[in-house]
Amino acid sequence: MTGLLHVTWEREVESHIRYVGRGRGGPDRPTRIEVRVRYVINGVRRDEAAIETRHRRMGWRLYGTDLFGEQFSLPTLVLHYNGGYCIERDFHILKDKPLGIRPLFVRKDDQITGLNHLPALGLRVMILIETQIRKGIADSGEPMTGLYEGQPNRSTDRPTAKRLLNAFAREEISLSCVDGDGQTHWHITPLPYLLARILTLLGLSTDLYIRLTENSI
Repeated sequence: MTGLLHVTWEREVESHIRYVGRGRGGPDRPTRIEVRVRYVINGVRRDEAAIETRHRRMGWRLYGTDLFGEQFSLPTLVLHYNGGYCIERDFHILKDKPLGIRPLFVRKDDQITGLNHLPALGLRVMILIETQIRKGIADSGEPMTGLYEGQPNRSTDRPTAKRLLNAFAREEISLSCVDGDGQTHWHITPLPYLLARILTLLGLSTDLYIRLTENSI
């Protein structure tokens, strides 16, 4: 409230003579002076001009960019800024599942360093997946559906890497092998449309999935 209110006040001082120690006072007994100070507010006046100036600036933020105004409008830039990554979110991903840094029951420093590098590497992969998928969705203009459990028709244009990985886990993909008559036959669960689209948006060929049968021989 500094600069918004003008306060008038006065200082009241009361002095009292007290005897030192206990018991009744006497002519030869030492005394001390006890001073009590009290501040009393007499009035408060609002500085309407300063309050109005402060009110106009409340809630404002400053944004700096090297883009020209012809490229993006201010509301568009704010939306992009609010939708961007922040370091706090990355820390949350590191502490949450599926990465989830846990207490490390090791003694050597190189072991601690190595075990911490693994979640950090996983975090980079998750961020890369999100960035690539969201860019592909924005370019195609078609949101992604089927990522939310129990809500097959719910769509989103900003899926998280965790939901994308959960989509693969929910499909319960299985690779089967049958030996008979001197021959070996491999069979893999057909690739659903949702997973095929995720691979496509990541710039990966669906042949990587199909060739799992060849790499298992």
